[in-house]
Amino acid sequence: MSLARFVGVRIAQAVPTLFGATLVMFILIRVLPGDPARLIAGPEALEEDVRRVREQLGLDKPIYVQFGDYMLSILRGDLGVSIKYRTPVINEILARLPYTIALALAAEAIAIAVAIPLGIISALKPRSRLSYAVSVISLVGASTPIFWIGLIFIYIFAVSLRVLPSSGAETPRHIILPAVTLALLLVGNLTRITRASVMDTLGSNHVLTAISKGLAQRIILRRHVLRNAMIPIVTIMGIQMGALLGGAVITETVFAWPGIGSLLVDSLFYRDYPLAQGIILFIVLVFIVINIVIDVLYAYIDPRVRETLWRGGRS
Repeated sequence: MSLARFVGVRIAQAVPTLFGATLVMFILIRVLPGDPARLIAGPEALEEDVRRVREQLGLDKPIYVQFGDYMLSILRGDLGVSIKYRTPVINEILARLPYTIALALAAEAIAIAVAIPLGIISALKPRSRLSYAVSVISLVGASTPIFWIGLIFIYIFAVSLRVLPSSGAETPRHIILPAVTLALLLVGNLTRITRASVMDTLGSNHVLTAISKGLAQRIILRRHVLRNAMIPIVTIMGIQMGALLGGAVITETVFAWPGIGSLLVDSLFYRDYPLAQGIILFIVLVFIVINIVIDVLYAYIDPRVRETLWRGGRS
């Protein structure tokens, strides 16, 4: 199988996943309490006015008809119009997307800078105090609720010390607290995966052979260990980039960061069905694309996968 065909197969396999996620999302949003038609019409509106608004939004139709209309709109590239903002959903997503991307990249960069060195050092000295400390920190970081960490950071750095802003996105300083908070969500798992991967690679035959030849530890680490240990690390990094969008919903809400996470919360509170559906669909698409990209990266990182694809393409 050639690389192009491999990507095509993965895309085809993702279609049922996307359809199923869209169906579940569509149903769950509509079983939430609250009526968007009544919110639009106002608390003092007559039932006739509410009924008219419901007809305008298409909410008077059976849910299967609404879902069919929505799927046809998606196929046309139309995500609908936001009930709250009265603008196309895609415009609202694109307006907030740069903030979420900036936050996700900053958090991922911080997590990589902290977790990978800690994981490598912990693997090289597995019985040291540092290794035990890293294990404890990883466990605490992975199990602590992100909103609780965010509130603690706000209290310490914004309320008590007053050295960093607690909300908004006016200056580069505003991204520090939410980025560090979101990074802590990633550091625990990334450190554990790095440590386990490096330790597993250190025990492989080719590394033991290099050690027996008397090669310097720095050369062994760079040429033989890190390259092979990167495969599971790249996997978890890719998965985390998708998970960042989910974590960003909480982080952006705590720090009033104007990304698609806080926009999703606003849309759910307002019962803005088209906007909430568009944001969730976008997040699902990001997860699918990231998984496909990870599979393709395997072909470049792991020579065995690359050779298999190449042989398949020639046959």
